[in-house]
Amino acid sequence: MDRNEEELVVGGYRFGTVADAETARMEQKKVVSVEQHLDYHNPQNVLLVYNKAIDNKVFLTPIGMAYLHRMQTQLAKCGVPQEKIKPIPLYATFSNKTANNSSIRHSIEARMPRPEYKARFITSVLINVLLAVALTALIVLSLDSDVPTIVNYRTAIVNEYSEWEQELQEREQTVREAERALNITPQ
Repeated sequence: MDRNEEELVVGGYRFGTVADAETARMEQKKVVSVEQHLDYHNPQNVLLVYNKAIDNKVFLTPIGMAYLHRMQTQLAKCGVPQEKIKPIPLYATFSNKTANNSSIRHSIEARMPRPEYKARFITSVLINVLLAVALTALIVLSLDSDVPTIVNYRTAIVNEYSEWEQELQEREQTVREAERALNITPQ
């Protein structure tokens, strides 16, 4: 067995991913910790820990499920009524047949919210169209505007200076004509 294969094996089980194997290793540590602190001679404490582990989904892998089964067997041996011992929930399906799992899948699907992809897609397309129209309108307005923008600032400044220069030349011409009419020579 190579190194990668060894990473996937925990407690005699070969897991599909390293993350699942790590979860199983963590569950092994939890089992050891619980066994060190739990008094199996007191069935009420064992039942309390068993129920808390199920309610809080402490064990998810076969390692944890096997430990829960051992606790279940111990509770039955101690005389705890079967009605008080919760069944161990399984969080996976084991068959591809839809007839056997249709009620389970239906109940799981009913609890999980289904996203409305079609409605989200239509909304997204409408928003994108509105943004494209708004962007086109802004570009048209900026091109038609007299206020210089980053697109036409050079042309606007050159035109403004050209107008000032032409106006200045016209005033100079008017002043020179007036000087000639009055026979004033420039100094």
